[in-house]
Amino acid sequence: MTHPLKLISPDEALRVVLQTSQPAPPRSVPLLQAVGLRLAEDVRADRDCPPFDRAMMDGYAVRLADAGATLQPAGSIAAGQAATGRLTPGTCFEIMTGAACPEGTQAVVPKELVVREGGFVTLPRELGELQHVAARGAECREGAVVLRAGDVITPLAVGVLASVGRQAVLAVPAPRLGILTTGGELIAGGQSPGSAQIRDSNGPMLAAMAMRCGTPPVQVLHAGDDLEAIVAALEALQDCDLVVLTGGVSAGRYDLVPDSFRRIGAALLFHKVTQKPGKPLLFARRDRQLLFGLPGNPLAAHWCFHRYVAAAIRRRCGHAAAAPERRVGRLTATVRRSDSRTWFLLGRAERTGGAEQEWQVQPLPGGSSADIFSTSQANCYLEVPPGDPLRAAGQAVAFELLALERCAL
Repeated sequence: MTHPLKLISPDEALRVVLQTSQPAPPRSVPLLQAVGLRLAEDVRADRDCPPFDRAMMDGYAVRLADAGATLQPAGSIAAGQAATGRLTPGTCFEIMTGAACPEGTQAVVPKELVVREGGFVTLPRELGELQHVAARGAECREGAVVLRAGDVITPLAVGVLASVGRQAVLAVPAPRLGILTTGGELIAGGQSPGSAQIRDSNGPMLAAMAMRCGTPPVQVLHAGDDLEAIVAALEALQDCDLVVLTGGVSAGRYDLVPDSFRRIGAALLFHKVTQKPGKPLLFARRDRQLLFGLPGNPLAAHWCFHRYVAAAIRRRCGHAAAAPERRVGRLTATVRRSDSRTWFLLGRAERTGGAEQEWQVQPLPGGSSADIFSTSQANCYLEVPPGDPLRAAGQAVAFELLALERCAL
């Protein structure tokens, strides 16, 4: 394992996070609580679907041999009503959409295509075999696999599961996530700040990112710059699978998070990454619990959650591809840099309207890693590698789209 004090690259840091973040053991989850999770079992149909020859239109159940004939209906069959009759030559049944066809049905003729006069109906001269009839088992046969282990449980999948009688499924559960913000200068958003205070933006921002990942935080706590208070808050989050902490991870007098992780028995897996923003990123493990110490600057916290915490969530949820897809676009403005770290810069990516459909990427540099105002409309991160002090407009640049939808899907 990487030495905790060694400065490592962003790719190495991501590798360590993914290597450490194993999928949680599957458990039985109620159907409507399983949306967005991954199945941990194959699901089979408990009977043919449809379980009977089903009428797909309001009309008349008929035999093909009676095409063009004038018939007197032998009865009427509604949806949910057992079809006890049988079609014989020269007879038909009025039938409703979704109803079980009587034995001998070879087609259903929509009611608007027959001529009704008195108590009789005259059929069209041409009829197609099984027209407007869903034959028994046409959708799936009893015992057929309808969903496979690893499939994401979407709303459509919920419909399938309900159709085969499942009220709960074996699935990989979403991790329980807790958020802890630190810093004596922070106050809750609804309070009026003093002259040396600021409102907490990291807590709500990270909670929103977790929700986009399909993992609403079970708790969002705050602790001041006090070792005992931070340790107590971490102990209060001990039942969480992931803990995301912001602030106090650098090397200042009040950067107490590394010591607090040691105090609770967590093993530090790495501390500091050659990236901008987010160099002081700290990653640790306590038994099955993963702990992320994110820098306090909002953009640094945002980047570290986007790249590392979201990847851990996806891996815990059973996703094979846990890292965002890297794309390539062309810069709309020149990007200059001043140090040797890999620079991850918020930007806005848009597809061009031409035949090539290239991505055009506009950098949104902002004033600092604390400036969330100039970057609030970003939808991607640009990656500028080390040793590349100038990337001119029109040149290619790698980028990752932000997780604007639930990443558990």
